[in-house]
Amino acid sequence: MSQNTRVVICGAGIAGVGAANLLSKDGIRDILLMDERPPLTLTSDRSTECYHNWWPDSEILALMNRSIDLLEQLAEASANVFRMNRRGYLYLTGEQEKVPAIQEQASRISESGGRPLRLHKSLAPDYSPAHPEAYRDHPDGADLLLGREAIKRCFPYATDSAVAALYVRRAGWLSAQQPGMHLLDGARAQGVEFKSARLTGVETSAGRVSGLDRWNDTGEL
Repeated sequence: MSQNTRVVICGAGIAGVGAANLLSKDGIRDILLMDERPPLTLTSDRSTECYHNWWPDSEILALMNRSIDLLEQLAEASANVFRMNRRGYLYLTGEQEKVPAIQEQASRISESGGRPLRLHKSLAPDYSPAHPEAYRDHPDGADLLLGREAIKRCFPYATDSAVAALYVRRAGWLSAQQPGMHLLDGARAQGVEFKSARLTGVETSAGRVSGLDRWNDTGEL
């Protein structure tokens, strides 16, 4: 480790690469990114490539809202190189007795930060279909459609047995590998250095990190 190194990030998956990118853009210099494998080797190799902010836990909901904010900023800055969209998530039920619980939970999530919940018993003027490939200028929150007529008018492909549909709007898909490479390229452009090595120990002095023990890419100390 160089005497000038200010930050060492162990692990060059999407979390490590993202941290390096954000820190370097905040003006922090002399950042070292370290991993025994090439960057992003294990990132999203089996990802479903989807996201949503509709969670009953308020802490996870806040985390996801912040994460989606960052993804949208990254999409803007990169001309949407990773094809982020906001197609939404659709949850259906054919059991009438479950509708009150679905409505109650949706109201709770909305009030906890999930954003507006719109109730539809027919196709209303404030319902707006999602564009399959866009993410900008779309409604957020969720639409709760009650009754077969409302569901069929908005989602003609839905089963005839559906009696309620919850359409979560701040949700969709993206190409999971491209954001990592874009972040890595940005970090390198800001001077972040990558070292292929395995961290085996940390040296400290006066309560501060003073050095690292590592195996380099040739297998030598």
